[in-house]
Amino acid sequence: MNKTFIQREGERVKNTDDLYKKYIHMICKQESAVVYRMNTPMGEGIMHWYSIADGIDYVYSEIETYYPRYQEQKKLVNYIEIMYMAEGHAEFEMEDRRCASADKGDVLIFNSKIGVKKCNVGPEGMICISLIVFIDHAVQYLNDFFSTDEFTVENFYKEVRETQGCTCIQANERLENLFKDMMALPAEHGSYHRKLLALEAVITLNDLKNKRKYNDIYFSGECCDKVHKARKILSRDLDKDISIMTLSEMVELNRTTLQKVFKEIYGVTIHDYRKHVRMQEAKNLLLKEDMSITEIAGACGYANASKFSSAFKDTVGILPGKWRKKSIQNTL
Repeated sequence: MNKTFIQREGERVKNTDDLYKKYIHMICKQESAVVYRMNTPMGEGIMHWYSIADGIDYVYSEIETYYPRYQEQKKLVNYIEIMYMAEGHAEFEMEDRRCASADKGDVLIFNSKIGVKKCNVGPEGMICISLIVFIDHAVQYLNDFFSTDEFTVENFYKEVRETQGCTCIQANERLENLFKDMMALPAEHGSYHRKLLALEAVITLNDLKNKRKYNDIYFSGECCDKVHKARKILSRDLDKDISIMTLSEMVELNRTTLQKVFKEIYGVTIHDYRKHVRMQEAKNLLLKEDMSITEIAGACGYANASKFSSAFKDTVGILPGKWRKKSIQNTL
């Protein structure tokens, strides 16, 4: 494990050891990884911990329940946590009552200024990858690794560290591929591949513009709960049309408020979110060679194959038939 020491206000705080050793215990220690099991008071789940570099740790987690209980210890450390949701769903309530939510394919970035008060994990749990980036040491490492002085403590993830909440990003195809490849590494030189992928992800997210912040507007917990309920409704019965008015009635929230708060929380409109979920489902169905494009269009709520193909190309970049052929070839 990474044994980097972080200095703040005269205190020496060891990163991963001091942050977590009180709440999880080690199952086994391998050559390049440490496997932990959460203690009951913190939740249920397994964590695989890898040291990427001086100042950067990689954590693969399979979590059924999670109760944040170590926030004060975390605030002693100048760090950020980049979390990629590989499977499942989780909703995070921050200490100031603002909320953040992550579904499959989303990236959340937390800083050490404000803690997570509550975490609701979906019924099927969640699988996520976290990159724990200790700013001071990571900046020094990146400058040494790339023989540059372009990375500075002042500017590295400046926007993320200045916000009082969480930053949410809907991963693009490049980011999705980076994180997925971290989960499926070849046996030979696997640790080197993970290191390069993690460094690329950290730099890519640092350079990414228009990150979504959860510190602009205050929403009550009740309002957020209703918007979270709306999102869950939008994620099921994809073959059916649902109007915004009907959705607002189902969650008992004013239509205008629903649209505004949904956009603030998830960073996209209700229409775009529904389209995104349908395209995710379309990809899953396209991998089943026994379904025609017309059948998939109907299952995803499109009146005909032409409208579906147009929407798919607009979102993914290629027609569904070509995407199916390319994806199936890659699995052979």
